[in-house]
Formats: sequence, C-alpha cells, structure tokens
Amino acid sequence: MTRMKPVTGSLEDGFVRLQQSLRSYLRRRLPDAAQVDDVLQDIFLKAIVSQQAGRSIENLSGWLYAAARTGVADYFRHRGVATDTLDEDLATSADADGLQLHTDLSSCLRAFIDQLPPHYRDTLLATELEGRPLRALAQEQGVSVSAIKSRAARGRRMLKARLLACCHVEMKDGLVSDYHRRSSDDYDGGCA
Repeated sequence: MTRMKPVTGSLEDGFVRLQQSLRSYLRRRLPDAAQVDDVLQDIFLKAIVSQQAGRSIENLSGWLYAAARTGVADYFRHRGVATDTLDEDLATSADADGLQLHTDLSSCLRAFIDQLPPHYRDTLLATELEGRPLRALAQEQGVSVSAIKSRAARGRRMLKARLLACCHVEMKDGLVSDYHRRSSDDYDGGCA
C-alpha cells in the first residue's frame, strides 16, 4: 500500500470552499446521498492524486466541476443506463435559449421564495439553493429530519402556487419550455 502525502493547503481549502456547491450539483444528478458522497470522495481523491503526480491545477473550481461531470457520467455508465445519442444537427441557439430561460426563471424564483413565511423560506434556501443536507439543517434548528422534509415539501408547494398565480408556465417533458408573466387582471397582486 502506497502512503499518500498530505494535501496541500490550497487544494484542501478550495475543496472545503466548494464542497457544498459540488454536493448540491451532484444531488441534482444522482439518485441518492450515498452515491453523492462516493462521487464527491472520488473527485477529491483524483485531485490529490493529480497534484501528487506533479500536475498543477490552475483553475481548481473548473477542474472539480469537470471531475464531477465525469463522475456522474461514470456512475451511469457503470450501471448500464442507456443514453440517447445526441443529434449532431441540434441547433446550439436552442441550448442557449433554454439556458437563458432557466437562468431568468431561477432569478424569478428567488424573489418568490423570499416572500414565503420564514420557516419555509429558510428551509428552501438552505436545502434547494445552498444544497445543505437535511440532517444538518434539522440538528441546527433542533427539529427532526421529518420536520425539515415536511417544511421543504410545503415550501415547494407554496412556491409553486405563488409562481403559477403570477406566471403562465409551459412544460414539455417535465422541463419548463416557456413562461410569461400574467397580466395584472389575472392575479390579485403579490407578484414580484
């Protein structure tokens, strides 16, 4: 068994700084927390091995996210999950439009979340936007994990109701394909 050198401060500090963000990224792409932890550990190990091999990681954030994308792909590849082949003629402008649509909608959601009662607002911000683990949030607030799950679920329902009261949202294949703000005649106010 080979003994590993200690991790240098910059790699360790960078990983600690990005760990929650990476965890959140992985949670949206992998089926459960155990796989998220495994992939996250593999990413850190690859960074250590790369650094010990003498390779310099100039952009740690970019490197870690690239490793995360590869880790997710490897996870599904090893499990034999079928993937569709990409159409080479797919217009890149459609991707850019979709990305802009989701970016715009995401910024809208933050305003709606901020309007929720504090318990639900704080829970959604911590779990959905910051990617904090439910168990850690429950311990911090002195409640059960079940209570946090209930708050998150109710907060999502409240958020959806507010959003749909203010915006017309079109869905296709489970994804938002278009949306627009309702006219002031269609809602009773309270829209951000």
